[in-house]
Amino acid sequence: MLSKVKAVAVLFVFLLSAGMLAEGAMPVVQPKDIPGKFTLTPQPFPPLADIIAAAVPDRPVYGLYIWAEEYRTLREEIRKIGWKQIRVGGPWDDATMRMVVEDDVEAMLVFGEKSRTNFKSDEEFLAACVRSIEKLLNRYGPGGSFFKDNPGLPVRPITALEIWNEPNFQYMIPDRQPQAEVEKEREALYAKLLPAAAKTIKTKWPEVRVVGFGAGGASAGDLRFIKNVIKKDPKLISKSFDILSTHPYVCPVPPETDAVQPWGSFSVSKSLAIIRTTLGSSAIPVWYTELGWDVSHADGGYYKTNDSPRTDPKLQAAYICRMYSLALRLGVGRVHVMHAFDTDTCNFGFFMHNKTWGSLLPGEQSWRPSSHAVRNMIKLMPFPKLAGAVNDGKDDWYAWTFNPDARSKAALAPVTMVYCVSGPKKVEIDWNAPAATLVDMLGTATKINAKPEGEGKWKLPVEIGPCPVYLTAADK
Repeated sequence: MLSKVKAVAVLFVFLLSAGMLAEGAMPVVQPKDIPGKFTLTPQPFPPLADIIAAAVPDRPVYGLYIWAEEYRTLREEIRKIGWKQIRVGGPWDDATMRMVVEDDVEAMLVFGEKSRTNFKSDEEFLAACVRSIEKLLNRYGPGGSFFKDNPGLPVRPITALEIWNEPNFQYMIPDRQPQAEVEKEREALYAKLLPAAAKTIKTKWPEVRVVGFGAGGASAGDLRFIKNVIKKDPKLISKSFDILSTHPYVCPVPPETDAVQPWGSFSVSKSLAIIRTTLGSSAIPVWYTELGWDVSHADGGYYKTNDSPRTDPKLQAAYICRMYSLALRLGVGRVHVMHAFDTDTCNFGFFMHNKTWGSLLPGEQSWRPSSHAVRNMIKLMPFPKLAGAVNDGKDDWYAWTFNPDARSKAALAPVTMVYCVSGPKKVEIDWNAPAATLVDMLGTATKINAKPEGEGKWKLPVEIGPCPVYLTAADK
């Protein structure tokens, strides 16, 4: 059997020979200017040992938030990049279901009826929601008619349903003044909707996971909503959802920092710690089902933008990759990044399109750096699981070690992902080999010699920055 060092070296040689890593390409130049108002403070991470000891999830962390029509347009691009799970907003149909089943892509559908204003009473609204859930799962859920009508397809039903998109914002009950009054109405209605949806689902489809809340987290808007809904009915925690979902937007600032607002500050990690306190448990699964960073119109965004700070496309790519890894450090099982194309007047997309919405530019000309960066990360770590921390944020840099494929029975050596939040930095890392292969964010591979520190010990000098690099041991 190959040693771990040799096994991972073979893996990297294979990737290089297969053209999966861009050997000889121009390396990524690390950004120096980081936009937005933020502060660098210690982040509250769960105990490292608990995260390392956790069970391997059923799907890798990499996810995409997409519409059904986008999936049909981008099917080949999604295959190339390697996403195996998606969050789907809007209508669902047989044609797209057939594609995701054939592609073995997990589709989590977002359930949402017309807004409450279209109904005379809460009861009428809830009844309509129940009917819609039954209709959806009768067709696409376990034992659904879709598979009876398509006997040649693998049986891969919808097994996760998110109950509404951002019900704490305008989607369930529209905005109006006074704001405090409408927020209370949203909380009260959702405290009725979630248990009604869960009862409907679990009675007939017990294996379908109820994904609750889907709360908008911009400016920490999710925290009050989750707390107040649970306060209305504490039994929700044990009976009405299997997974809590939320949307921790902190754009344009880095995901590991405190986003500074006029009212104070918040961060991805601190918000999660507050949610865990509200739930009273660290064992309830949490998914990030929507987040992202938008670029300006001047940087290729489809929509015109104002002068507010935004990430450039390279930093957008860096933050998305770092968000996937940060989620693994936090014990968050899914991250669905918004969005395939620029949409909803925001330039979050992985792909650029022509003036006709949904029409791709030819080939990989449509790919933003984020597409290339995620493809590179998935190729290097197709099913990552946290294995250790070389540096857990001290002095503004991170070095996390991952088992690159937690499903594999082969003895693959770890891959270490390294970056610095605030700008370029030179660091030295304790290393267990005389050299390392470094692959930058977009796939350029180089070799670094380590400095001997004694028998079997070396120091690896690495130049890092906001764009992550990936390290693995290499023969000298």
